[in-house]
Amino acid sequence: MTAAYTREPDFNRQAAGALRAPRIPSVERGSGLAVALGGGFSRGFAHLGVLEVLEQEQIPLSIIVGTSVGGLLGAAYADGISLQDLCDLGRLVRLRDFLRFQQTKQGEKRKDCIGKFVQEWFRATGVEELPIPTAIVTTDLGTGEPHIFTKGPIDVAIRASCAFPGLVKPVEYEGRKLADGCIAAPVPTAIAARINGGWVLGVSVGSNMASASSPENVVKVFDPDFRPSHRGALEPSWSRHADILLEPRVRHIEWNDFSRVDEAFHAGAEAMRLALPALRELLDRRSHLSPVPGKGFGAERVLAL
Repeated sequence: MTAAYTREPDFNRQAAGALRAPRIPSVERGSGLAVALGGGFSRGFAHLGVLEVLEQEQIPLSIIVGTSVGGLLGAAYADGISLQDLCDLGRLVRLRDFLRFQQTKQGEKRKDCIGKFVQEWFRATGVEELPIPTAIVTTDLGTGEPHIFTKGPIDVAIRASCAFPGLVKPVEYEGRKLADGCIAAPVPTAIAARINGGWVLGVSVGSNMASASSPENVVKVFDPDFRPSHRGALEPSWSRHADILLEPRVRHIEWNDFSRVDEAFHAGAEAMRLALPALRELLDRRSHLSPVPGKGFGAERVLAL
């Protein structure tokens, strides 16, 4: 990891945390929006653009659920690290930074960059300590099922969620081998719905299913009678658990190109702004609907691409 990731020697995590004022309302589960942030490596900085718009609009959040880079950035945001700091750090990332336990010239193992980032920038040490409730999704390689951290060491959770097969070694924790959450839950909408029991906003940055030719392909509203057969045979399973689904226009950004962090950020913000009318309509109807556990409210589907 580059030296720029390190705070000044006199940086005090607790003192810095005291200066972090809440930027977005956090409410009880089921009464606010659950945000499900997917994996996508450098494209994941679109998640920060989404969060910026939610912050500006003061949309109340019940929980942030993140997979891979979505888990890392979602947890960092929940801890109060500024969007500007996260984008500044993102521009400095190089692929070699993600290789765990690199050998030094002396043959000693040095700490992985994600563990170092968490240690030096986070105020919380446990997932349960984050000011905004957060769930970090990993994959249990023994079962192939999601292993979800809502408590426990935050550095372990984030390192495991970002342990991409073939690039980063799995993380061993409590008798399990844990790897990238994208294996089991590329966009953790089903997990967010099960935890929150209310509206779910999913953000997919791994690929784009729609053309970027017109605004109509950025936000689409589906009424309750919209038939599944009209939605395309290639629709991923996780989209069924999102009441609002965003796919920011980041398909042109290579997965390892961190020089385009700002483009990804603005693409996320644009997608979220276009989806705001539909989101507000859903939130305004909350008091008239009863949630269906694990499936959101299920009354109306919104797809923002």
